[in-house]
Amino acid sequence: MIEVRTFEGDASEASWFLNRVWQSTYGKTAPLPVWDSRFCDWRLFRGGQAPRDYLLAAYEGKTLVGTLFAEPARLRLGRVEVDGSYGLRATVTNSHRGQGIGAKLAHELLRRHQDRAARLTLGFTTTEPRPPGFWRRTWNTRLFGGLGMWMYAFDARALARWSFTDNERRLFTLAHPFLRHRFREADRQDIRPYQPADLNRCTALVHDMLRPVTLGYTYTTEQLAAQLQYRDVPRTFVLEQDGEVRGLVSAHSLLMTGVGELTAEVVDLMAFHASVSTEDRQRLLQVAMQDMERRGVAFAGMLRGPGTSACLLLRSGWVPMPRRAKVTCLMPTCDLDLPANPCVFTHLR
Repeated sequence: MIEVRTFEGDASEASWFLNRVWQSTYGKTAPLPVWDSRFCDWRLFRGGQAPRDYLLAAYEGKTLVGTLFAEPARLRLGRVEVDGSYGLRATVTNSHRGQGIGAKLAHELLRRHQDRAARLTLGFTTTEPRPPGFWRRTWNTRLFGGLGMWMYAFDARALARWSFTDNERRLFTLAHPFLRHRFREADRQDIRPYQPADLNRCTALVHDMLRPVTLGYTYTTEQLAAQLQYRDVPRTFVLEQDGEVRGLVSAHSLLMTGVGELTAEVVDLMAFHASVSTEDRQRLLQVAMQDMERRGVAFAGMLRGPGTSACLLLRSGWVPMPRRAKVTCLMPTCDLDLPANPCVFTHLR
């Protein structure tokens, strides 16, 4: 008999289960992120101090057969902020698929939202490797498509070897001679790693960046502190001018599996004060890119959204990718009004 209850394990067990199921299901046909224990701890557990309200698991006896993980979050809905959750990685072992376990997990998640007066839960999905069928079948779901990405290739040859398709291999092979890594020449003056004392100023920058958003993730001060610095996972650089932080770029790295393995970087946040020049914005991004290359990152990606100026990214060598990503919304009640054409901010994970 399958029982859905709060996940009983830790970051290591969550990492082991997620990666085992993802790799056995999709690992031979599509690139996949590896959520190692440090990443799971950062996003979901925080050394055992994070609440487990939305960390759900399906057990057959004592055997873990499914999970649905979300983190409590403040979310922007229209022009107000509401309580909700963010994450939504529905994972069920191959041996137990077709038994409605995913639906049971989703129903329990929504029930817990109702009990806590939380308004909705947001997730992020792509057409590959995880098809959106689960979300279409789940009660009270809405999907918003059209989210594009930006990508920068540090090592096109490694990407060509790693890619699954002939078209991608040809693309990266042909691109290699044309790559110009001008970020290596960027001046680091007034740019330094983030420090906890920078939090208040960074909070103001991020909140200004999020003003146009009508659907998506926002931050409490505590959540932003963990987003910018938690052990050795996120890496954040700030631009300090006249004794005041006026820009930030925050990113984290993760292992990606394809035909072999390589390291990717995800840029989570870019925010600037209005007074910062285009040149200094580009310089801050390029200094962060210097750090990525030093750590052996093969490519970097970020979602399009507020704070991601097309002009800035194109000048820095980033390339726009197709709009294949979707935001998933699970709603505990039927009367929730979602924006018709939202300005979305979410995370690429």
